[in-house]
Amino acid sequence: MIATFLLTAFPLAFGQSGQFQPKPGVFPATGDDTIAGGIFCIPLNDLPKYTADTPSGGTGSESPKGNGVVTSGSGPYPAGMTIDPNLPKHTIYAPKNPPVNNLSMPFISWGNGACMMDGSQYRNFLTEIASYGYVIAADGAPTGSSGTGSQSKVQDSRDSIDWAIEGGGGKYGVIDTTRIASAGHSCGGLEAMSVAYHDARVKLMMLFNIAIFMDEKRYLLQELKAPVAWFVGGPKDMGYLNAQKDYALFPSKLPAFIASLDTGHSGTYSATNGGKFGKAAVAYLQWQFRRNETAKAICQNAKAQGSLVSDKWNVTYKN
Repeated sequence: MIATFLLTAFPLAFGQSGQFQPKPGVFPATGDDTIAGGIFCIPLNDLPKYTADTPSGGTGSESPKGNGVVTSGSGPYPAGMTIDPNLPKHTIYAPKNPPVNNLSMPFISWGNGACMMDGSQYRNFLTEIASYGYVIAADGAPTGSSGTGSQSKVQDSRDSIDWAIEGGGGKYGVIDTTRIASAGHSCGGLEAMSVAYHDARVKLMMLFNIAIFMDEKRYLLQELKAPVAWFVGGPKDMGYLNAQKDYALFPSKLPAFIASLDTGHSGTYSATNGGKFGKAAVAYLQWQFRRNETAKAICQNAKAQGSLVSDKWNVTYKN
């Protein structure tokens, strides 16, 4: 099912000076907004309004029982967290040494929960992904600010994409700038969606525990051109029901994937190697960016060894 809301024969794109006000048929030129998270987000003060009827909050049966330990990831390329002076206000996750044989590494721009400028907030999870041969730039310096007065904006994600395309990550190895993903948790996920909007450089979106809050903004989905995956935490997650709405309205010809695990909104990011969310994210990326058939089976085939379904994920996909 695809929703089409057009008041004119062609989309009307415009630059905005204030907070974006959705109106069917009106399309901003970019995903930028005056609020954190961009055009797909809502002001933080409006959160109670849009979650009042959602049975969200708390943890689930698959939530970690405490924080895990910091490792170099479980992948073949031990990874770590660092900073790069050429990309201020960000934290880099990458293999500690450039992989041999000039392995081509996709790039991921990452937005944090609550759009916080703390690049170490998802250290276990992002290190795990990097250890499979990915370079990631997370918003904010390590142990950066966690106050709402310094939330990230869409431009922060765009800055990291510009950095990658301009060769800023060359010292970490060979970055494949034809395989760029925008990703993030909660508010950071909506930032990832917003930076992908009208930016053809982004080839994949990964949205964790989040989807569009406002029904009035769902018409914007028709402007997205990259495949998308939602990883949500079951009925206690405020992203759960909205992800189902977005999935139903996502452009019909684009691949879309939803995986849900009973964790509530907080996922398993703090567990060793990012827990089950870490495993799922790696499998999805290996399938999408490296066309790895084993990873594809893990995501799609309930009977495959190590499948997401065997890890108690509920999985839905199309295309």
